[in-house]
Amino acid sequence: MKKTLLSCGVLVLMLANGSAQAIDMAAVKHAHPLPNFMLVIAKHGEMLDLSEEQQAALKAWGKEHKPLVKQLVKAITQGEKALHEAALEGASKAKLMAKLDGLLAKRKALAELKTDCRDNMREVLSDEQWEQVIEYYNG
Repeated sequence: MKKTLLSCGVLVLMLANGSAQAIDMAAVKHAHPLPNFMLVIAKHGEMLDLSEEQQAALKAWGKEHKPLVKQLVKAITQGEKALHEAALEGASKAKLMAKLDGLLAKRKALAELKTDCRDNMREVLSDEQWEQVIEYYNG
């Protein structure tokens, strides 16, 4: 039941926001559950009263790191599919575990990027702005 509700929720999100962006966000969340604070900035940045320097710093971070995140998410999604297919095709336990190790390494790399993003944001934003980001994320 939960899985069905989650699938329905993702579908509603896709329809509401345009399917390509929603699919990417669902894939990112699936690939790793750590918070995506850049999404908060994209949605609520104007309410944070960011200085030009802060805007430039966050934009530069996103420009450099967003392609890396997209690449990792795509690799994780493809790796999961390959692992699933290999299991169905009767691959040995050793081969499956090797594929899983590669997948876990990509998930760890994504976790590191998301944590670096959070830490960068903490340096760029004031304490008050950071508290607002957390409120928007939780809300």
